[in-house]
Amino acid sequence: MMMITSKNEKMEKKNQTQNDSLKQLADVLRNAQRILLFPHINIDGDAAGSSVALCRALRKSGKQAWVLLEEEMPGYLKFLDEEDFCIIDSSGLPEQDVSFAVDCSDIQRLGERKAAFERGNRILCLDHHISNAAFADISYIDSNSASCAELAYLLINELEIEIDTDMAECLYAGIITDTGNFQYSNVKASTHLITADLFEKGLNHERAIIEIYQTVSAEKIQLKSLALQHMKFFAGGRGVISFVTQDMLRKSGAELSDAEGIVETLRNIAGIEIAIVLKEQENGGIKATMRAKSTGNVEEIAASFGGGGHIRAAGCTILRPIAEAEMLLKEAAEEQLRRI
Repeated sequence: MMMITSKNEKMEKKNQTQNDSLKQLADVLRNAQRILLFPHINIDGDAAGSSVALCRALRKSGKQAWVLLEEEMPGYLKFLDEEDFCIIDSSGLPEQDVSFAVDCSDIQRLGERKAAFERGNRILCLDHHISNAAFADISYIDSNSASCAELAYLLINELEIEIDTDMAECLYAGIITDTGNFQYSNVKASTHLITADLFEKGLNHERAIIEIYQTVSAEKIQLKSLALQHMKFFAGGRGVISFVTQDMLRKSGAELSDAEGIVETLRNIAGIEIAIVLKEQENGGIKATMRAKSTGNVEEIAASFGGGGHIRAAGCTILRPIAEAEMLLKEAAEEQLRRI
């Protein structure tokens, strides 16, 4: 079996939040019987793929494990959970020995599940966000990793559990969604080596690609069209911002999760360095998703509004009307673009 060793086990990295080891995480998991995994709210491919892969591995080793979600799995990711590893309500489960946050940088990103999370006798975290608040008893945080799925791969190997084809598919989904199909600057040689090993495990990469990128509803296309009609350029064409409102969702028949990918389309416009999409939430507030192309730092912008993420991909929530949120984020992006 090919083993890939994390460089974090060999040296301290300057931007790693906390340096607990994978072995410490694995030791706690080996001694636990009931584990509840908690990906972040507004679940994406990396959080879903990492969590379900770990859940599969833990059940394979004889544990009772579930993934507790805040909301239903988005349609494009449902193929990862065809065997119902994910649940919305944990009230019928016995109390967990371990609460395990996956791809989650802050306890507030657990939303309404925070109380359930805190019931765990031990609190663990596996994450790759530079903004991680180190809220767990034991955390393995590597902000140099392109995806949490890569860390999940390392942890499963540390647990000495053989990765099967289903786990490989979940991990691959996490890697491709958080690296933009290996396009982003966060991709390292280790990303490709891990992916190569997933192919050796029997990965059917075509299914993941088709489900995630090539099965798009007409409603999603219509929503994207509406958002593109409202895009505004700023900072001499180096920035672009648009929005998705609840009214636009009604007009298109789309769901808010269908806004996934719009910000990447805006970022891909020639000359754009920073792209921002504002998404109006049903219960109020605005969720902002930001991307930078090569020199911008959207994590810095997001952090100034209480959010976080990565240098080239980040987000935050602003409890203001959409026009005010647009003005605030545009000003913050313009300020940064003046400095780079």
